[in-house]
Amino acid sequence: MTKDLLNKFRLNKCNATEVDEFYAEITQGNTDVNLFRSVWDEIGVELNPDLQLAQSRLDKVHHTINLNQSKRLAERKHTLSGKTRQLVRLVSKVAAVLVLPVLTLYVYIQFFESDRFDYLSDSSKYEVVAPPNSRTQFELSDGTVVWLNQGSKLTYPHHFVGSTRSVQLDGEAYFEVATNKEIPFVVQAGNLAVKAVGTSFNVKSFREDLKFETSLESGKVIILNGSKDDAKEVCEMIPGEHFVFDENTNKYSLHAEDLTAYVSWKEGKLVFRENPLDEVVERLSRWYNVKIQLEDPGLEYLTFTATFVDEPLEQVLEMMESIAPISYTIIARSKKTDGTFTEKKVLIHKKGGNQIN
Repeated sequence: MTKDLLNKFRLNKCNATEVDEFYAEITQGNTDVNLFRSVWDEIGVELNPDLQLAQSRLDKVHHTINLNQSKRLAERKHTLSGKTRQLVRLVSKVAAVLVLPVLTLYVYIQFFESDRFDYLSDSSKYEVVAPPNSRTQFELSDGTVVWLNQGSKLTYPHHFVGSTRSVQLDGEAYFEVATNKEIPFVVQAGNLAVKAVGTSFNVKSFREDLKFETSLESGKVIILNGSKDDAKEVCEMIPGEHFVFDENTNKYSLHAEDLTAYVSWKEGKLVFRENPLDEVVERLSRWYNVKIQLEDPGLEYLTFTATFVDEPLEQVLEMMESIAPISYTIIARSKKTDGTFTEKKVLIHKKGGNQIN
């Protein structure tokens, strides 16, 4: 038996083939005490004054196991063939080697060091945050791949348990969901959620915004509304559709359209296709981590079409000014009397030239 197989079995990470392999090794007597001891040592359990109490409790457990095992063997002895009795002795010997270190570790963790081993719990939660001016890609324990846009946060469990694979999103993320028809993947964002099985889709739902958006590239998703235990189906989406829920009106829209503008951010692109200027400003503000404001009424109705790939903000503003009737003013950061700095701002005006203060 290899150390890798033993560790995977101990951590309950074996697939069906590996489980069969593990029990085959056990029944064939292919075990090594030194292997179990080395795994025990690598866990790094420290000496504790209460270990004597743990050992006492463990001795009682072993005593009970031995009594029950002897009783069962005595009852069955007259029905076992010589070959079968030999196998029972072998399994008993192997079980002693296997149970002692694992059971000892279990008792020690449960009674004395539970806080130090919290990370082994399936209920442990993790958070991944993509800071400003960065995007993060990572893989969940079920094989689902996630792209997290800047300024966003995803909360998820160490291991998925129960009838769903649920995560919580604040911000924007793209998911390539690992297929599991028995256990759907659910992205919860506020009161709305996206339920999928094996699907590629984008979700945008910043806590401070009043819109929830989903873009479906492949597979199928169901939009849910309500708490986890009392969620109601809003609609079902097919590839190429974009869903928007507006909290102001409490209404949603679902349309088939080109999804490039909604999903290209994970490739480092900002794509606008006849977007209103207020939407453009909102996306640019998050992308460049700067506050951008429309200063004159009516500007929000202008539409904008362009694609940007890693251009600096000043270059983006110059390009916008060249194709739209706008100008801009950049207000640089300045030091305040308390030693902190004001935030950088960009003010968008109707056409009239740009200024840098």
